[in-house]
Amino acid sequence: MAAELHLLDLLASNFNLIRVYDTLNEKCQVLLETLRKSGWERVTLSFLNRKFEAKKTLYSGFTDEQIKIAEEKKINPAKRKELLSSMVERFRMSTFYYLPWKDARARTIVSSGRTTEIPIYTKDQWHPMDLLYAPLYYKARPVAVLTLDGPKDKETPNKVKMRVPQIIHSTLIQVISEYISQEYFSYSKELKEAIIEKGTIGIIQVSHDGKITDINLAGEHILRLRKRNIESLFFLKYFDERFTKKISPAFRNAIEQLSPQKIETTFIYADDTRKDLILNFFPQHILYEYSGMICTITYPESRDLYKIYSTIVNQLREMSDTLTGDYSDIQRKIVFLLCRQFHFRYPRIYKVSDDKTTLECILTFNEETQDIAFFDHPYNRNSLGATAIIEDKILFTTKLEGQIRDVRRIWQKLDTPGAIAIPLHINENTKAVLVCDFLEPVFELDMAKEVILKYFAMILGMALKSYFGK
Repeated sequence: MAAELHLLDLLASNFNLIRVYDTLNEKCQVLLETLRKSGWERVTLSFLNRKFEAKKTLYSGFTDEQIKIAEEKKINPAKRKELLSSMVERFRMSTFYYLPWKDARARTIVSSGRTTEIPIYTKDQWHPMDLLYAPLYYKARPVAVLTLDGPKDKETPNKVKMRVPQIIHSTLIQVISEYISQEYFSYSKELKEAIIEKGTIGIIQVSHDGKITDINLAGEHILRLRKRNIESLFFLKYFDERFTKKISPAFRNAIEQLSPQKIETTFIYADDTRKDLILNFFPQHILYEYSGMICTITYPESRDLYKIYSTIVNQLREMSDTLTGDYSDIQRKIVFLLCRQFHFRYPRIYKVSDDKTTLECILTFNEETQDIAFFDHPYNRNSLGATAIIEDKILFTTKLEGQIRDVRRIWQKLDTPGAIAIPLHINENTKAVLVCDFLEPVFELDMAKEVILKYFAMILGMALKSYFGK
């Protein structure tokens, strides 16, 4: 009874840990550690591609040397496919398969017919060559394999002993399915369509089979082509052969290694004129299986701009976690996340009064600023917030500047070196602005920050519609 209570406590405490972590690897690693602690020496989880190759393996209970040996002696794809076929159905144990070395048929499958000098143990004793594993399926396709080795009690598995592994196996399937279904790379599409469409970074999206599926306006301009003329054509076959020959190694390395690759080369246009370009290949994958490529194209003179892509994706990814709860919760979460990322303080939202004479403070998010009416002030260009609304652009200022476009009594009360105003688009008739103060004496509104702030403003504006009843 004590042992069962210990297992229940172990499961409960470690399942709670899953919520703390964000990445798939971290969540799965917690589950592997839980499974190992329930009575096993070593546990692995291998993610498979469609060719049954193990593209990534997580380990629990292995030393660095053991991991190195395991990586060198991976099961080959043909054998893996065999172990996931109907050939092993007679060895099924619920969701797991147990191939005992004492069984002649199992021995043949595991060793590919080779003999061994390792002695066969007694009936209920675990053998070092025993194999216990469970496939994890997503939409009828095996995407991973969970393997257990070395039971601490040295005994073969039975129905009672396999209860915890089956619970962990089921939980792993849920975690992986949720990961896949949340459209992990949705922000890439949003960035292409909503952010960089008119920017200076060209973006080409390539499908998993190498065909061009999309290109933004900047990409059309840089390469002097039209989207309708290149869609569904193969990326590595469309361009001049001399150019393709130079970029092919980087493109293929990105696919094989599933890591970004960068190359600087010369693009050759149809009229044989040339231009130096920087190409960055960002491979997309789901569970370590390649699913497509995003290629960014920039001029060397703007080589730093490509960093905006990854910077924005990372910061917007954090925002996705805030879009839960009712509208008031979302408003608060978005504002607090904005303040945390940019070190802003005293966030407050203003709207223009009906008679267009006053900028009225309608919401604050800090206990220090509960007197909302204190922040009301005339709607004119002496106000930073009013000017941001009038010009429809993000503005910021500091006390060090000669002209301070804000109400001095507000500056004196908050005692901060600078402020920023971000216009909010609620609807056609309602004009609003988010104003925050910041502690940094110098604030630079570069392109990456402006894009992120505009995205914040768009989401916040949508969340505020309910406040205005429209």
